[in-house]
Amino acid sequence: MALLAVLVVVVSVVGLALALRRAEDGGAGSGQPSDLVQQFPSAERRDLGTFSVELLDGRRFDQSDLIGTVSVVNVWGSWCGPCRTEAPDLVRVARELGDQVTFLGINVRDNPASAQAFERAFEIPYPSIHPDDAGSAILAFNGALTAAAVPSTVVLDEQGRVAARVIGPVDASTLRGLVLDTLDEGGS
Repeated sequence: MALLAVLVVVVSVVGLALALRRAEDGGAGSGQPSDLVQQFPSAERRDLGTFSVELLDGRRFDQSDLIGTVSVVNVWGSWCGPCRTEAPDLVRVARELGDQVTFLGINVRDNPASAQAFERAFEIPYPSIHPDDAGSAILAFNGALTAAAVPSTVVLDEQGRVAARVIGPVDASTLRGLVLDTLDEGGS
């Protein structure tokens, strides 16, 4: 019986170590089982709750700024390796889609100076929520986003409802497809 208990502990520790190594290697986004892409039919979409937050540049932002256009919201941190991997793809799609889509970052578990340095390094063309206000913004997504899953991205329809979600890094092709699907259904 003791041998069985030791074996269970060893297998658990090895499994945890492999999962942590995959996360550190940025394994998500490369077809790892931890990646999750979901699209939601209109009848199953979650409404966006209310929030009013400060952006990293000091301006104010609230949920009404995400209504009336398809929007992309990305949870990220400067300390996050997979966030660095996906940043160029997010920038590419944001620039390609221009005024058709609103992009917003939610910076989590970071300090403002590191977050601003990340934005400069990757030439992020859209605003991000200050890390001190990230929690209230994330709560407004009613479980579609969490500070524990970094990075993660949602695509909102024109009514501000979650049309799609990616847990893990998103590549340009996947993001572009999710956004274009959402734009097409709205007639945009």
